[in-house]
Amino acid sequence: MIEELIDRKNLLEIAEMEKEIFHNTAFSIKQLEEMKKIERYKFFIIKIEEKVAGYVILYDSVDVLEIMKIAVNKEHRRKGIGEKMIKYIFSLTQMPVMLEVRENNAGAIEFYKKSGFEQIATRKNYYTDTGEAAYIMVKN
Repeated sequence: MIEELIDRKNLLEIAEMEKEIFHNTAFSIKQLEEMKKIERYKFFIIKIEEKVAGYVILYDSVDVLEIMKIAVNKEHRRKGIGEKMIKYIFSLTQMPVMLEVRENNAGAIEFYKKSGFEQIATRKNYYTDTGEAAYIMVKN
């Protein structure tokens, strides 16, 4: 079941997952805590056995809902958790949903395409850690 994040313990779990999954582009616990204070950011989690198995961080920028981060713990991948989170996001809004993804992240790109997203633009040299481009994808 997807729920809104309210417990700081779960925020700490998200910070750990950020480091494991996103490495150099991970949000720190301090950044996550600051984002949590801002009403336009929404955090949703899926727990399995009382631990965060997946999460999504959304930003409501008035005319589009942006997926800032979406992640599933390695041990829980390929079990439909990401798909559940994407469907839940779509149920929250009638606005377009937008995200950025690394050009070399073929698995994520394929997942987003299957979920109805289409690439609308490229930001060259977007990721400072590798120089990779970011694909901007949207589902209307």
